[in-house]
Amino acid sequence: MNEIQMDTAQRDPREMSDEETTMWMQELVDKLTEIKGSSSNACSLEAIKNPVRRSILRSLGQRALEISEISEIVGVRGMSLRYHLNLLVTSYFIRIEGNRVDLTPGGVAIIRSHGRRVSPKE
Repeated sequence: MNEIQMDTAQRDPREMSDEETTMWMQELVDKLTEIKGSSSNACSLEAIKNPVRRSILRSLGQRALEISEISEIVGVRGMSLRYHLNLLVTSYFIRIEGNRVDLTPGGVAIIRSHGRRVSPKE
């Protein structure tokens, strides 16, 4: 789906330090800028303004999940779920391989940053 593939296959991004996730995001922005002329939607905070997308990211906090598992957890199905997943993919917060969805280091960084904030709405 993404034209840019960032290598995270060697390591679970949840094991990365904050510095490593930040470096990954900077490398992504640099690669996109070099190839496309801009970083477009890379790690766009617009993608996480929606509560469904935040729930999807949180559901992936411990491990990769099947799309059907995410659907059950967040209570969204079909094309609506695909829409939210695709937006998170194009923002480089998740990756989808077959039916399996996992976080990228950018997604891990978002989960960590939201975990540090205390919000009555979360």
